[in-house]
Amino acid sequence: MRLTSSLALVGSLQFGISGPLDCHVYALQGPAGVVLIDGGAGTHTDQMLANLSADFGTEAVETIAITHCHLDHCGGAASFRANTHCRVITPEHSSVALERADDVSTGLRAARERGIYPADYRFSPCPVDRRVRDGEEFEAAGLRFTAIHVRGHSRDSFCFLTEVDGQRWLFTGDVVFYGGVLGVINFEDSGMSGYRADLHKLKGLAVEGLFPGHGLFTLRGGQRHIDSAIEQVGKGFMPRQIGQGDLIF
Repeated sequence: MRLTSSLALVGSLQFGISGPLDCHVYALQGPAGVVLIDGGAGTHTDQMLANLSADFGTEAVETIAITHCHLDHCGGAASFRANTHCRVITPEHSSVALERADDVSTGLRAARERGIYPADYRFSPCPVDRRVRDGEEFEAAGLRFTAIHVRGHSRDSFCFLTEVDGQRWLFTGDVVFYGGVLGVINFEDSGMSGYRADLHKLKGLAVEGLFPGHGLFTLRGGQRHIDSAIEQVGKGFMPRQIGQGDLIF
């Protein structure tokens, strides 16, 4: 699903273009190929590759960059790597869980127990080619990114900031969503303490394109959604969270 001349959405459970366990999987065309932001759950990689081909033809996948190690985001990394021979970039905090296919630290075991994932769902371990730290810059498909560690949704959650055609775009994973909604979930390592400590890192970035891992995204005025979240975190009540009321996956 082409969003701009250089950006496509190739996977998404909400938009029905891939599997029912997939986050938004973005494909960003750079000077040296395509970089994927996140990889979905790994159940419908073939469909996402077909979508990618429809959007960008034979353009090669150079890198897949994982925002955090929850299975709807990282479960497809191994299959993408096997099919495209792309590099895999993850936050340093995520790499061990992905390489070992650890179903405890990724939350998979708890999610299966709650019926979020089928009982027979498994994911494959995936070698990691580069591990990034907070504030580190890295290159993918000829584009420059800055990795920003924002705890709250999970201990290992990162956002990736880049510039495309003179505009700043932020891929937020499950850190912050359209409307300033936050990503606290009822799992270990998720909570407001991380947001209180880290969300300020997204202040003053002059973001235009805001691309979260679920729900709506925007090509204009993304910073105001981020600023709304930052303002809510500074108040004395719980901000709006994904999963509350009509804010469902």
